[in-house]
Formats: sequence, C-alpha cells, structure tokens
Amino acid sequence: MKEITFLFLLLCITANAQKQLWGVSEYTNFSDVQGNIVKFDMNGENAITMHHFNYPTGKLPRGKLFLANNGKLYGTAAFGGIGSTTNTTEQDGYGILYEYDLTFDTYRVVYYFEFPPTPNANIATNPFTSVIEPVPGKLYGGVANRFYVYDIATETVSFLNHNYSFEAMGTINDLIKASDGFLYAVSNQAFPCTSPGPNQSNQGSILKVNTSNNTVQKVAYFNCDSSTGIGGKNMIEALPNKIFFLSSGGYVFFPDRGYSLPAGTIIEFDVLTNTLTPKITFDFFNSLGYSPSGFVLVNGNLYGVCAGGGDTYKNGYTSGIFNKTGTIFEYNPNDNTIVKLTDLDTNRFGPCNIMESSDGYLVGNLTNSGVFKYNADDNSLQFSDLNTYSDPGNQFYTQNLIEICRKPSYHFFDVDTFNPCVNTPFSFDVQNTNATSYTWKKDGEIVPMQTTGILNIPNITATDSGDYTCEMVNECGTTVTMVLHVNVGCLGIDEMAAYNKLISLYPNPAKDILHIKLPEKSNLKIMVCTISNMLGQVVFESNGDNPQINTANYATGLYSLVLKTDKGNWFGKFIRE
Repeated sequence: MKEITFLFLLLCITANAQKQLWGVSEYTNFSDVQGNIVKFDMNGENAITMHHFNYPTGKLPRGKLFLANNGKLYGTAAFGGIGSTTNTTEQDGYGILYEYDLTFDTYRVVYYFEFPPTPNANIATNPFTSVIEPVPGKLYGGVANRFYVYDIATETVSFLNHNYSFEAMGTINDLIKASDGFLYAVSNQAFPCTSPGPNQSNQGSILKVNTSNNTVQKVAYFNCDSSTGIGGKNMIEALPNKIFFLSSGGYVFFPDRGYSLPAGTIIEFDVLTNTLTPKITFDFFNSLGYSPSGFVLVNGNLYGVCAGGGDTYKNGYTSGIFNKTGTIFEYNPNDNTIVKLTDLDTNRFGPCNIMESSDGYLVGNLTNSGVFKYNADDNSLQFSDLNTYSDPGNQFYTQNLIEICRKPSYHFFDVDTFNPCVNTPFSFDVQNTNATSYTWKKDGEIVPMQTTGILNIPNITATDSGDYTCEMVNECGTTVTMVLHVNVGCLGIDEMAAYNKLISLYPNPAKDILHIKLPEKSNLKIMVCTISNMLGQVVFESNGDNPQINTANYATGLYSLVLKTDKGNWFGKFIRE
C-alpha cells in the first residue's frame, strides 16, 4: 500500500509541475542585458531565467506575456531592435514584437518597429503593452499613437489608421475584447479633451477598435481637470457592457506642501452610452491604500492591489504615509463598495500586479522582490522563498505574471536523418523532461516496447527503416515531435560507434575551460553542442565545432554534454569543480 501511495504522490507532483508562472522583468544586474523572461513554479519559487533580452533583439519588456492559440507566447519590448546600440545609459531602438516557443524553448523577434523616414508620417514605435488575439491567428496591440495587427500565419504587421492627425493620442494601454465584439483601450492623451480649462492638459481617451474593418474611434474623452481620471490600465468588463479600469487620477491635496498628488481611481466606462464615471477615489490618508496597480475579476468582484498605503510600515519605518507596505482590496461593482482585505508584510511589500491561479490563490509580484500568494478563504499571505531563485538579480522583480499549463517540450532536431548500419545499436533522445507518457510511431504505426523519450533499438535491421515520431503526453496536452528519418543500409561498422571511444572531454573535473577532443582526420561534422545541468536545464548551446567551452561561471556539479553530429549523437558527462 505504501508503494501505491508513493507512486500516486509522485504522479501528482509530476503533473503539478507542468503548471508554471511566467513573467517578464525589465530589471537586470548585467550591463549587457536589458530584461528577462522568467518562469516559476506555482508557489513563485524555483525561478529560472528563460531568456535575457539584449539590445538588438529587444530591450525592456513591459507588456504581459500572451499565450496564443498556436501554443506560443508573444510579448513586446519597448526598446531595442532597429536603431539600437549597446549604450547602457540610453533607451534606444524602436521596440520589437517577439515569440517564445514553449515546445523548443526558443526565442525570436517576429517584428522590428522602426521610426518612419519622414516626420509625422504614421509613427509606429515603442510598444509598451501586451497583445491579445481577438480574431484567431491575429494579434492586436498598441504602440505610441497606433494600433497594429500581427498575422501569425504570414508573419506580417499592418497598422490601423494612417491619418496622423487622428492618431495623436498618446501611448496606448492594453486592449480588451468586450461582450459587444469590439476592442477597447485607454490612451493617455486625447485631442481635444472634455471641458478644457486654463493650464489643463489632455488626460486621456477611450479608443474603440472594430476588427471587421480595422477602424478606430475615439468614443470618450477624459475631463481636462482630471475629474474622470488620468489615463488608465487593467480594463475588465466586470458587468455587462460596463468596463472598469484603474486610473492614476484622484488628486489629494497636501496642506503642508501646498500641492496635490494623484492617489488613483477606479473608473467605469459604459460601452452603450460612451460615458466615464469615477467610482472609487483612493486616498493617501486612509487605510485602504493608494496607487492601485492591478486588479482581477473573481466571482463577480474585483480583487486588486495598491502599491502603497495601508496600516503597516515597511521595515525600518515608523512614520510617513509614503513608507507603508501597500494593500489588497476587494471591490464590488454591483453596489460600488470597497474593503481592504489585508496589508502586505513589513519585509515584503509594494504589490504591483495580481492574477487568479488555478490552485485557488490570488498571486502577484512585489516591488521589493519576489511573489506573494493570497488566500481569500482565510485572509492569509504567503511569500516566495527567495533562496530558491537561481539568478536573483534578474528574477526578483518579475512582473505581469501569467499561468501556463505547459505541454511536453523537447529539443529541436538539428539533425533529423540518420543512416545506421545493420546489426548495430541505434539510440535517439528527444530530451524531454516534462512528459508522463511516450508513444513512438514508425510510419504511423505504434512501435512496441518504446515507452520513454529515448528511441532505443539494440540491434537495428533493415525493417527498422522509416519515419519516427514520439507522441508525448502530460496533464496539459499532447506534443508530437518532428519526424526522425532512419535509413538502415550499410553492412559495415556504424561510424558513430567507432567515434564513441575516440571523443573525450578534458580536464574532467573542469574549472574554467572544458576542451572537447575529437578524432584526428575524421569526417565527423558537429552540428550542435548542448550542455545541461542535472535539472535538465540547458546552460550552453552552440552551432558548429567549438573545441573549448568557458565554464568559469557554471555552478559546481555534474553536467551532461551532447554532440549532435551528422553520424549520430555523442553523450558525455563532466564535473564542474
């Protein structure tokens, strides 16, 4: 019975491991890196940096990741790309749209934004926000003054509204698709604005996009006196035809200073009447909190966070309204009531965003590092263990978390055709770490006894020739690999079998440099060299011959090295001391 219980527990742990939290960070502790994609487990722990941004391929990712219908992640970086340099003191380049392939763990830029060649001509630069997929295969997003559509199938971008005078509407925030079928977004400027007064600037507008003809309307303007807010973010249709969002408006006067500061507001937009109505104004001087920075709809109510305020002081402070930890609140859009649920912790504070996870928690990130989990049932908080972060400087400040149920992944087949000899062993590893079952097929028929991620044929014959695929399954879905072509033909000795004893790694253990010794005067062609740690995480990958590898920054431990060649794969291990 104990063995059965243990096996069931192991399967549960393996299954739950497929659900992950992913986010982006624009902060870094490396001078040549400007942002990161980071994944966590469901507790916000065991952080792994999946991609480092670097000027030509993107800089400062600020928009939330989006999981498209094709199973790939898409996101934006506000700078970098075309026009980018390596000057770490400047925000240069015009931004990019990127794709992250969860099957192969690969990143690529799919579109580079660029400044137009003539002044005031269809400016389309610097995407600060995320994308959505309101039409299958079409991603919509916003840049400064423009909307764009990315066609996933053709990998092309088109822009909405080519009338520059109409487009002078400031930075566009995230889009949502409402129940009326239209897209809505908030712009941080509007020309003109409603009820302008002396020395009053334009505070924003509501934009409406029709995806059937890709036209844009400005359907509402903020009052210039900020009484209807200043810009906005986090649009949610919490009631039919009524969109709620957070604004940085809500000015509060400080008598001792003689000026006012915006504490934040909740605004309602009615899509039927195109009217804006302030619903809740936050205040620096009460316990509710100020500077609301995100909310999420759960069971009809909006749960949100305030970056500051509350009743608890940050560690080291005993006074000052700007030295408080921030709060979590609950807003009922039906009766316009709001309550504070809890303050953050004196040591872990400044909540930035919030989402609902599949395990029943509200989860978000903190400005002073890490992830929090809130249990609405008992009003309790949990904080991630920062000691589990593998790359703290690039992971502590990850924002805009989303949950991903990750289907089986594997390494791209750089070499997909093999010509083993008759009566020799043949083995091929798809390098999967998150599947719970494997089914190998040859020419569409199931291959008996092959139930792992490694196709293993001890004594291959001509009848084993064919096209192989591996069908991998976990709780999140099924992945079928690329086709592996096996052509059994020669009657001599398998060349790779002869090479196996002639390839070596030295010194082993290694310290700063690892050398790969290859056979002399061989026709062996190395396609890819991959190094993985014992968690299965790839720490090095290069194309072509690379006789020596710098291991000075590797952690102490055991590593696996795979050479993918035109004759087959060579597997080795080494220790980093």
